[in-house]
Amino acid sequence: MSDTKKDFEHSLDDLHKGAGRITKGLEDIVGVIDQVARDNESFIQSMDKAPDDEHSATIRKLLENVSKQIKDIVDYGHKFEVRINEYSDEIVDLNRQLEHTKQIAMIDPTTGIGNRRRFEESLKSIIDNIEDFKGKVSVLLADVDNFKTVNDTLGHSVGDQVLRQVAQNFVTNLKGSDIVARWGGDEFSAILPETELSHAIKVAENVRKSIASRSIRNKETGDEMGRVTLSIGVSTYHKGDNPHKLIFRADQALYEAKRAGRNCTKAELDED
Repeated sequence: MSDTKKDFEHSLDDLHKGAGRITKGLEDIVGVIDQVARDNESFIQSMDKAPDDEHSATIRKLLENVSKQIKDIVDYGHKFEVRINEYSDEIVDLNRQLEHTKQIAMIDPTTGIGNRRRFEESLKSIIDNIEDFKGKVSVLLADVDNFKTVNDTLGHSVGDQVLRQVAQNFVTNLKGSDIVARWGGDEFSAILPETELSHAIKVAENVRKSIASRSIRNKETGDEMGRVTLSIGVSTYHKGDNPHKLIFRADQALYEAKRAGRNCTKAELDED
């Protein structure tokens, strides 16, 4: 549950408790007035026997009006508490549905991993709070080599199978705090918090070698379809970076990997 959602639900709970305290306080006041009336019954009765006493009649009328008004407020307070309960349950439920819808909106339906929106929002959040991540974060951008050929010759169903296998391969080779997403088409991206460039390159190589070592089999026919390879670009955070700069350098490194013949990893600082 997000901090904003927790704060909202706590606010509803506080509102309900506050209404309860106010109602209880007013009930106590009514009780005090009733007790005063009982304790001074003889005095009040004497008022009835002295109708010409304008001051006594005024006091009696005042007590009756105050008591009635407070009782009306208490009754309204009880109804208000019931309404708060009803509305708060509905609002909490709507918030949960909204949160669920938001999560779905950040999932790529083909691969089941995050989509570009999830990637971009996560990277922005990490960079905005970079000190919480020891001042380190690295980004991977990967492209499935010759994916268009797979789609054109084997069909989109097989193409989707390849995409899912690549996504699962990323998930398997990344640690729990890392974020992997489908950048779009046949491109994938990953965020590695608290990770410097040298280690990010090793992670990228693990991903690349792992997928290249597997032979893709058509699930519908059982036929071997050969191997899938990846070209990967790696960048790392420099002081003053924004998400755009970090992604741009990773994209440039990815371009260098493709130019170098594909099925390799290139980093932003590579000199070979």
